Amino acid sequence: MRDIRPPERRERRRTVTDPPAGVDREALADGAAYVAWDPHSADTLPPAAPLDRTAEELLRAALTEGLLGGPWERDFPRYAWYRVGDVVREFRLAGRTPGRYTGYTLHPSEWPEGLT
Repeated sequence: MRDIRPPERRERRRTVTDPPAGVDREALADGAAYVAWDPHSADTLPPAAPLDRTAEELLRAALTEGLLGGPWERDFPRYAWYRVGDVVREFRLAGRTPGRYTGYTLHPSEWPEGLT
């Protein structure tokens, strides 16, 4: 009997990309919010983030600085990244509300292409 499972869908490798033309990164950051996963897992961002900045401040910095990755959904990029030394925080759209992100730390093997 043949195996009729649907093919596995793998997300493409994370890549830093330029935002679409006309996107105001400051406005983008102003419209974003950080939401913690419930329940917290070991790799979600803690309430206090490095450099005495909150997770929401890091998210907004990532969006403002343009470390973004698509696809874009409801006027926001699916991914945004912030790097502090040898630590990369990834923020990913979460839920149905536009601009709501959750975040976690990436292993160096998971860092997006084009991150400087």
